[in-house]
Amino acid sequence: MNRLLALVRREFWENKGALRTTPLVIGGICIAILLMSFFTTTHIDADLYTTKDLLRKAMAETTPEMRNEILYQFTLGSSAFFTLVMGFVVFFYLLGALYDDRKDRSILFWKSLPASDTLTIASKLLTAMLLTPLIFFAVLLATYLVIAVIGSIWLLLVDVNPLELFSNVFVAVKAWGLILASWLANSIWSLPLYGWLLLVSAFAPRVPLLFATLPPLLLTVLQSWIEFLRTFTFQNNVISVVKDWFFNAPAIFPGPDGHQSGVVLGIPLSGDFDHTVSLANMLDRLFSLQMLAGLAVAAVFLAGALWFRRRATES
Repeated sequence: MNRLLALVRREFWENKGALRTTPLVIGGICIAILLMSFFTTTHIDADLYTTKDLLRKAMAETTPEMRNEILYQFTLGSSAFFTLVMGFVVFFYLLGALYDDRKDRSILFWKSLPASDTLTIASKLLTAMLLTPLIFFAVLLATYLVIAVIGSIWLLLVDVNPLELFSNVFVAVKAWGLILASWLANSIWSLPLYGWLLLVSAFAPRVPLLFATLPPLLLTVLQSWIEFLRTFTFQNNVISVVKDWFFNAPAIFPGPDGHQSGVVLGIPLSGDFDHTVSLANMLDRLFSLQMLAGLAVAAVFLAGALWFRRRATES
């Protein structure tokens, strides 16, 4: 366990730019957007309103229950920016996780240390599945707290008691808990993708991004062509399976227009699961047949990554 934790710590220090700096930049962008919004104006029913006017109007025309719901939906929905950026960070981190040390030949040094290839791959997987979401979540919490302080100051400037908006701490805590739960659940749901990226990273001779994307695309084209010759349709192929898998992911995103809720789990274009944001719906995905199949696929990919890793230094 100590060796595994040491390897995870090494991953953090070698990727500080992606794992630490990136979420800080995203948090700073969110705060900057909020500050800029304070100096904008909005047209409503042909009338021009400043942000101060809108705040007074909103506080006067909404009940505490409505304000709690707005705060809850805003907290969940605004995490989508962090979710998307974190997805890109994890994607490219895993794509280079086993490739970079082969490229610069530092793999010879790392293999000389008393850490097995299994532990090495496990540390990289643990970094992607646990450490990265926790770091992003810590920065997300800090961002929300800064926004709450700025918002409170702004409310005071318009003669509104901030406690009228932030009176129910349970609403924010519930939203934060759901965000963290969705990120961790999404890490488990994404195991097939993580396994595939580590497999590609372990064997790609160069440009791992091409090796990660071209085989699925070529397989889809071939499968679609065969399906078209057989049924004259383009319904069943690899891309459609991957698309449904992404649509059902337990990640929180803003809901589409006309949806009953402001936020949803995944993208509500698939009827396989309930897309309402709740812990029960996240667990429903993790204990489904799709998840079981995904774990089997991930195990095959990770075994392949381990096999290539062990033979990476053979001449």
